[in-house]
Amino acid sequence: MILQRHNYFRLSVIVGIAIIASLILFQNFNSCPARQFAIIDEIIAYERTLDPNSCISLVEKIHQLNSECSSDLEIVDCG
Repeated sequence: MILQRHNYFRLSVIVGIAIIASLILFQNFNSCPARQFAIIDEIIAYERTLDPNSCISLVEKIHQLNSECSSDLEIVDCG
């Protein structure tokens, strides 16, 4: 019985650490610099394809990033 309680305690500690680590990682991936790098990758992909639909989506993402973060990404010219 004591061994079984010890295993539950050990399991709950491991699960707690995993939850805390996942929350920290999620917060870091949702940060402004991470979003900025993701948008820069999308800009590079857009320059290869020049797809007008992806350009409109990209412009909206840049506007949102510039308004929410202290970022000055230049708006892509869809013309």
